[in-house]
Amino acid sequence: MKYDVTLERIANCYYNLGLERARLRDLSGAAELLKRALLFDKYQKDARNLLGLIFFECGETADALVQWIISMNLLPDDNIADHYLDEIQRKPAILRICSDNVHRYNQALDYAQHNNEDLAVMQLNQVIQDCPNYVKAHILLSLLYMKREVFVKAGRSLYTVLKIDRNNPKALVLMDEVKQRTGRAEVEANRLRNAFSHRQMTDDDVLIPREVRQVSLWNVLLYVLLGFGLAILCFKLLILPAYTRSLNAGKNQELILYTEKLDAANSQLNSLQSERDQLQSQYDDARSQLDSYENQNASFKSQYQTLTKISASYQSGDLVTAAELYTQLDPASITDESLLSMFSGIKSYMEGSVYQRLADLGTKAWNSGSLQQARAYYQLSVQLRSDPANMYLLARLYQRMGDTENANKLFDQIVGEHPDSPYAERARGARGY
Repeated sequence: MKYDVTLERIANCYYNLGLERARLRDLSGAAELLKRALLFDKYQKDARNLLGLIFFECGETADALVQWIISMNLLPDDNIADHYLDEIQRKPAILRICSDNVHRYNQALDYAQHNNEDLAVMQLNQVIQDCPNYVKAHILLSLLYMKREVFVKAGRSLYTVLKIDRNNPKALVLMDEVKQRTGRAEVEANRLRNAFSHRQMTDDDVLIPREVRQVSLWNVLLYVLLGFGLAILCFKLLILPAYTRSLNAGKNQELILYTEKLDAANSQLNSLQSERDQLQSQYDDARSQLDSYENQNASFKSQYQTLTKISASYQSGDLVTAAELYTQLDPASITDESLLSMFSGIKSYMEGSVYQRLADLGTKAWNSGSLQQARAYYQLSVQLRSDPANMYLLARLYQRMGDTENANKLFDQIVGEHPDSPYAERARGARGY
């Protein structure tokens, strides 16, 4: 992020320099600075739009359109480039004239390269007539005139270029050459030399002394008032500031003392705050440990009561209650050694014999026509232990009761979990595959 901000600032600096150059009509220098601004930040909308205006001013309409279109693609919202493009689109003749001028300029350049200066001059004159600000055309025309030693016309073309772009490097070099060939350079040098020269005195020169005038009373009064004003000004500029600094130094010393006392009080307050935070932390830790002990004690008590109820129900012959309590118990939450020993004993007879006794009760209830009661017994038996025989009986019971969805789930479970069991093949047959 800091790197991006630095690049944006550099781009803004180059844009400001380019804008100042453009105001002075140094369009070439401004274009170089704006290109550097876009090199550091391509999203510098103002730099890109100004570069397009410079291209348009120099007759490079195509380059100007490229810059404005790029500007609109990068930052379409609130962009003055949209206005420039709309103005050009509203006048389609501009684009046609610019296209023709580019074609004529390229044709003139080809003529000049193949020693057809006359045709090249004709083409360039037509280009300049349609687009007087086409800098490239003026420079090429001046080169052709200089080759033909028509330096006056070459100078006119270069003067037009320098009016558009004051510091165009090519135009300046060619203008110096034209001035040397026409003698204009020597005239300008003599004019500059005379402007800063001093004529030596001769014997015929006479020095006329100035007339000494008498000073009037009003002048004296004016001088006195002026001296009084200067004295007041000196007092305000020299004496009063020193006195003010002396007073401020005393006040600053008192402020330093108060600041030191305040810092000491703040330091003591911070120390007390730190001690309070430390005590609060110790209290929170102790409270957390106490809550942990209480939770562990409550968990131990609940688990012990559940295991006791399971054992009591089993011993009293209430297998349903014992099975329901056992299926609700979470073995992973039991961590106490005594409770684990107690759970191990209960598990041995719950999953060893109780599950089968519940299944037998379910078969008995089915045979007597109590299908709902039989389903409850079978479900508890399967929850205690996934025995394929009991699972098959429960699935068949579901089929009998019309619950095909649960029956199919159990058949699939038998096939998936007990593929080697004889009930797996029976389950496939009952399932229908």
